[in-house]
Amino acid sequence: MLKIVLTTLLISSTLWLSSQTGCPGCQITLPDLPQDTIYLSAAPDGEAGQFYNGDMSFRLPLTTTPVNATDPNTPAGLTIDAFTILGVTGLPTGMRWEASQLEFITSEQTDGCVKLCGTPYVPGLYIINVVIEARILFITQQTAFSFPLLIAPAQTVAEGFTIVNSSGCGQVEATFINNVPSNGADGFSYMWFFSNGNATTAEQPDTQRYTQPGEYIVSYQAIVDTVGYILTRATIVQSPCTDLLTRPDMKIDFYDPNGDHLFTTDVIENTDAPITFDLLLPLGEGDYELRVIDDDNFIDGADDLCGSITFNRSTQGLLSDSTGALLVAIEIIHPVDTIRSLEVVTVYPNPAPPVLGIQQDPPYCAGQQLQLVSANYTQGLVWYQDSTVVDGQTSGTLTIDEAGDYWATFTSDVGCQSISPVVSVDFLPIPAPFALQQTGNLITIINESNLPEEFSFTWLYEGEAVAEATELRICADATGSYTLVVVDETTGCANSATLAVTYDPGISCSTPTSELDGAATHWRIFPNPMHDVLFVQGDGTSAGSLQVFNAIGQLLIQQPIQGGDARVDVAAWPAGVYYYRLLTTDHHILQTGSLVKP
Repeated sequence: MLKIVLTTLLISSTLWLSSQTGCPGCQITLPDLPQDTIYLSAAPDGEAGQFYNGDMSFRLPLTTTPVNATDPNTPAGLTIDAFTILGVTGLPTGMRWEASQLEFITSEQTDGCVKLCGTPYVPGLYIINVVIEARILFITQQTAFSFPLLIAPAQTVAEGFTIVNSSGCGQVEATFINNVPSNGADGFSYMWFFSNGNATTAEQPDTQRYTQPGEYIVSYQAIVDTVGYILTRATIVQSPCTDLLTRPDMKIDFYDPNGDHLFTTDVIENTDAPITFDLLLPLGEGDYELRVIDDDNFIDGADDLCGSITFNRSTQGLLSDSTGALLVAIEIIHPVDTIRSLEVVTVYPNPAPPVLGIQQDPPYCAGQQLQLVSANYTQGLVWYQDSTVVDGQTSGTLTIDEAGDYWATFTSDVGCQSISPVVSVDFLPIPAPFALQQTGNLITIINESNLPEEFSFTWLYEGEAVAEATELRICADATGSYTLVVVDETTGCANSATLAVTYDPGISCSTPTSELDGAATHWRIFPNPMHDVLFVQGDGTSAGSLQVFNAIGQLLIQQPIQGGDARVDVAAWPAGVYYYRLLTTDHHILQTGSLVKP
């Protein structure tokens, strides 16, 4: 430890210091230690692909005495004035470092820490070098000490697969794409669980069907075992080899299961155990042989075989030769990536179809407005009339006044849709229009021929039914609005006509025409009932005209009267009720009444 570095470092201190960013806030945690000592805590293990955040605490020596204990070439008893951390090398790709401080004046501070952080990409056992500069009196020397950092193979939860069609309404048929394909290479294995009762070890699974609403967790695991077994380190813990004048020069020879020589490590000169060799030796099946050699290079004689050990790729830990004199610790890694993913297939329930109904009871008549109502939804509807969207209508009620086929769709919050049954609406025709007329106080229908073949009727005064009005004519007994409502008994549809009536208390609807002698006019119309001829007799001074209407309001005659008698031929007229009006020359009504022809 603190062995003087004699070779030129390949990385400049500028680059090392530039890496010293992004990992602040390490914590110094030291055990109970002597003040003048050398100590570095172990680095926590990491995992490939996972964020690393680890602290290491250290204590730097005050003198060279602790250094001499492990390196006799360094004289003891010299005071070390200061240390400067120049850099950290050998970190896995993706990791950074930052120290609590870079300059240490030993008389003031010898304790510190380094934080390592970042995401290592490649698993392995890394030998990390901390390069420092020590100042003793006016002499500075660059020195390095190393420590191991194990980055274990990744145990990842990743996007190992993709689901095509991962959600739907009512049922889902999901397809799966393996994002970690083997491409025909060995070392890949898979396990799928679909939560629908199916599982498979296939690299590419079949399409899976989910028929019931719910969430189905799909579990995926891919194990990628393509690196194999690697011998990363061999440490000679104990060796029987010695030299006469110096310590042995140690090396290791490796032989494959067929006995063929693989390679020889570098020679570590003039050293005693423990001696560590960092390796990257791929191992296949079978037994390998490790031979520990004291390389005398013909100076102290031939090379000495210190012992041999047999091992395979499943061997770990401390091994010994047949005599027990040679002890070697080996470290073998087997990087295996385990990729796990969980995804969810969601089947949303289909909403119930809208239940449509019409608020009004039939019959439905032309000109009537109906309310088409959804019994189970108040919003989220789209209404259709004969396959055409009714724009702007999304509530639970639709007002309609046209015949057609009506239906609605409902869309739930997650986008699932249901369709209502079709409601066919037909509007029946209403009776033909008709009009009312006033003759004196008598109100009659003008165009009675427009009435349906079978009908019923009701008279209304100011909107209230007149119970005693049982004929198609009514005698007004008050000024106001009179309405006749006619109902077609075949369809049940109605039509109506309204007339604003001015009541004349001087005229009685029931007074015979022959008795209608107005005090001011002295007119007489006779006979009533009439047969072939109708006579009009005045007072010899008044002038005017006579109008006669049939029962449906059609004007039959309008005959002038010049102050005397008038004669009207009615022989060809059919039997029935007729209505007349006597008018002045300026068309004011003098007298009204009804006539009957048997």
